[in-house]
Amino acid sequence: MATNSISGLIDLTVAVVAVPQSMAYALIAGIPVHYGLYTSIVPTIVGALWGSSAQLITGPTNAISLVVFSSLSGMADPFTDHYLQLAFTLALLVGLIQLFLGLVRLGVLVNFVSHSVVIGFTAGAGVLIGIKQLKNLLFDPAYAATLPKAHSIIATLWTTIRNLPHTYLPTLGLGLLAVAVILGVKRAWPARWGPAPGPLVAMVTCGVVVALGGSAPELLRAEVGEMVTDQWVTTGIFGTEGTTKVVGAIPQSLPPLSLPSFDQGQWRQLFNAALAIALLGLLEAVSIAKAIASQTRQRLDGNQEFVGQGLCNVAASLFSGYACSGSFTRSAVNHEAGAQTGMAGVFGGMVVAVTVLLMAKGAAYLPISALAGMLIVVAYGMVDRHALTLSLAATRSDQAAVIVTFLATIFLHLEYAVYLGVGLSLILYLAHTSRPEVREWVPDRRLFQTSDTRLLPHCPQLPVVQVDGSLFFGSMAWFNDEIRRILGNYPDAKSLILRMDAVNHLDATGAAGLEELLHLLRHKGGGLYLCETKRGVVRVLKNSGVLEQIGPENLFVFTRDALHQLQARLRPEICARCDVLAFEECPALKEQTRGHGRVAAEVVK
Repeated sequence: MATNSISGLIDLTVAVVAVPQSMAYALIAGIPVHYGLYTSIVPTIVGALWGSSAQLITGPTNAISLVVFSSLSGMADPFTDHYLQLAFTLALLVGLIQLFLGLVRLGVLVNFVSHSVVIGFTAGAGVLIGIKQLKNLLFDPAYAATLPKAHSIIATLWTTIRNLPHTYLPTLGLGLLAVAVILGVKRAWPARWGPAPGPLVAMVTCGVVVALGGSAPELLRAEVGEMVTDQWVTTGIFGTEGTTKVVGAIPQSLPPLSLPSFDQGQWRQLFNAALAIALLGLLEAVSIAKAIASQTRQRLDGNQEFVGQGLCNVAASLFSGYACSGSFTRSAVNHEAGAQTGMAGVFGGMVVAVTVLLMAKGAAYLPISALAGMLIVVAYGMVDRHALTLSLAATRSDQAAVIVTFLATIFLHLEYAVYLGVGLSLILYLAHTSRPEVREWVPDRRLFQTSDTRLLPHCPQLPVVQVDGSLFFGSMAWFNDEIRRILGNYPDAKSLILRMDAVNHLDATGAAGLEELLHLLRHKGGGLYLCETKRGVVRVLKNSGVLEQIGPENLFVFTRDALHQLQARLRPEICARCDVLAFEECPALKEQTRGHGRVAAEVVK
């Protein structure tokens, strides 16, 4: 009995967050709000059953909704039947792409997308959402409909600023009321009671204010089940007569079946956007699942998560939904409420379905400006100032990633911003892996560890080089240049010791590069010696035949063993006149060669 009560409480908690969010995100996507609710029913259930994470909740998200609007608004007018048809088809394409990536086991792809890219895109999306919702927050609905359609975010912001004198008090008041209620409930809600239901309380409050503020003749004439987008209600709130745009009639039914288009021309037209949304959705879902798994210690299967997300979007296209992904807010609420299995998500979707059946009529008076106020609060939260500061202060590559992605999100078409972010991540990854750290190594005899080599003496005959990184086709040009630069500083050196303990990968190009280095040193009369080499690297050297050329006897478990053995190969005349004490053996070696130095001096005389 107690278990059932806890499970029911978890489901209700998730639904409390899902219902207002789903309606608001549908508004971002340019889709009637009840289709946002539909996207939180069947896709949520499918994701909970097929996904790898027990806590991940799939449904409408702010970033995906924004990309959907950006992709489709140029092809059809938002809130129209044709626009909806395109949204269903787009969801199907997204699902098929994600299914393909999961089935061919490409789940590892999301690991190559930089965290800074995600932070930059999310912050940029937050700015876009906030600016785009100002129209719904500030202006009379009839006046807002006359504003010219802006083709850039700068134009949208400038149009809003120019028309500020036409701000409409009832619309602004309802939006600010929603913001105040959300923030007030969040501040007053005790943490031990779980997540604050601020958005739900705000929506109910604003709906009651509108319902009590006047009559709604147009709203009452709307037929349930008809797709009605421009619903108006006459209000007398805040001392002003006029109209306020409201959600309008919501069909009091479960999600109806929908049929995406199978027209090849339309598929080609939508493929670009579908690929961008598929990548963004997978990145969102896997990132959220990983964040929760780090706390629950559950094992995640990235490929299974790809399959689960693909099935979610296919289900959305067939049950009147649009493209969806893992929701951070709802997943966090699900986790904090104590969900242990995917059944919490299944029942959460069912609770949303029951909510649609029981509360559809009550949602009719919900003002669009209240949803806009809620979205502005959401947009503010998307700009993670701590994460932005961290990325900007970390490395130059992180700075470039977060700044470029942020600006691209604001000024470019959103699918291109996604591609740019993913491409930039791959470029940064390749730039990092193609430049392994190659540095001179000297043991600090005082500290029994490696110190700053610039402050320590170097043996002029036997340089020791530490290699950190993979030696593969993309890094060997850099490796060869660095080795030759170091050898150029040692005119008396004929041999080289490579410390390979931090080399995890070696390919054929890397083996060929080591072979070339060996020939260079042999030409000088010396050799190449490898220390602390990992088994996988040794296996490649053996299979390629390079190990036989180097000589198995020239592989050492410890660097110290190599130094001991190579003492006999150092030229005593150089040791005799050398003032450098690089190794522990240097004093004894210098004493042994002192006589040789005197003999050499006599010969010179």
